[in-house]
Amino acid sequence: MNPYSSENCQILEQGILLLESISNESYERKFEVMDASIGGHFRHILEHYDLFWEGLKTGHIDYDNRKRNPKLETDRLYAISSLLDCTSKFQKETFSSESVVISQNYNPWESVPMIPSSINRELKFLVSHTVHHYAIVSILVKLDGGTLPNGFGFSPATLFAKATTDLKI
Repeated sequence: MNPYSSENCQILEQGILLLESISNESYERKFEVMDASIGGHFRHILEHYDLFWEGLKTGHIDYDNRKRNPKLETDRLYAISSLLDCTSKFQKETFSSESVVISQNYNPWESVPMIPSSINRELKFLVSHTVHHYAIVSILVKLDGGTLPNGFGFSPATLFAKATTDLKI
């Protein structure tokens, strides 16, 4: 398996562990402090993965073209199934270092040129993006009184630094 695929599987499996440990009510609850739900963050994460897989077919990944599927936001078991499906795809897929182009437009009123990238670079982006949202989810879980799987919401580099140094991170 591509090492970047393995990283994505490890991160997605953390999400599965978390979602298996919380209630449907916790998954759907919208927290005023962030105007967001745990489910909303998982929807956002999973739709980035969906767009990655779709973009592989054409060589063009458009991270702004999310469907915003409400079922991913409100159905915890559906989200778990989607995470499992995504990890299964990573376990089966063999990636080359092929080029892709990326569209991501922070200002929808202006056109943005496509950005050259590679599959491996996008795999690294997906890990980083997912960890970023897990960090936010970890706050929501704690606000809800829940507990987190060990290391949830931290990048592997941060966990390594915590384990191998005296730094208090």
